[in-house]
Amino acid sequence: MRSAAREDGPSAPRVSDDRLKVLGAAVGGAAIGWAGLEIQRWADAAESRVCRRHPLDGCLTLYPEMGIAGWIAVTLVGFVVLLWVLDVRPLAGTVTACLALSLCTLMTWADVGGLARSWIFYALSAAGPGLVAAIRSPRMRLPASIALAVLLAPLVVWLGWRAAR
Repeated sequence: MRSAAREDGPSAPRVSDDRLKVLGAAVGGAAIGWAGLEIQRWADAAESRVCRRHPLDGCLTLYPEMGIAGWIAVTLVGFVVLLWVLDVRPLAGTVTACLALSLCTLMTWADVGGLARSWIFYALSAAGPGLVAAIRSPRMRLPASIALAVLLAPLVVWLGWRAAR
C-alpha cells in the first residue's frame, strides 16, 4: 500500500510539470513570434522609407533579406534557449516540424496578413513550441502529433499552391 502511494505521488506532479512546460513553451513561442514579426515589420518600414526617397528609381534593398535573417536567428536562438530553460529534450523531427510551422506561419502572415499584429498569428507562433513540448509528454503525444499535422498540412499545401502560381 505504501509503495503504491509513493508511485502515485511523483506521477501527479509530472503531469502538472508537463502541462506547465507546454504552457511555458507556448508563451515563449508567442514571444518569439512577436520578436520575429517586429523584425520583419522594421525591415519592411526601413525599405519603404528608403524607397520613398527615390520613387522613380528601381528600389532594391537588402532590408527584406535582413528581416528574414533576423527572424531566423531570433527563432533558432529563441527555440534553443526556450527548450533548454524548460528542460524539454525534443526529437529532431519535432524541432524540424516546429521550425517549418513557424516559417510557414511567418511567410503566410507576411503575404495574407500584411505583417499586422493579430491573435491568429500569435496563436500559430505559440503552437510550434507548445506542440514540441507536448510531443515529449507520453500523455499528450498523440493529440499533439495530430494537432501538428492538422496545422502544418494546410500551410504546406498553401505554400505549394502559391509557388505553382
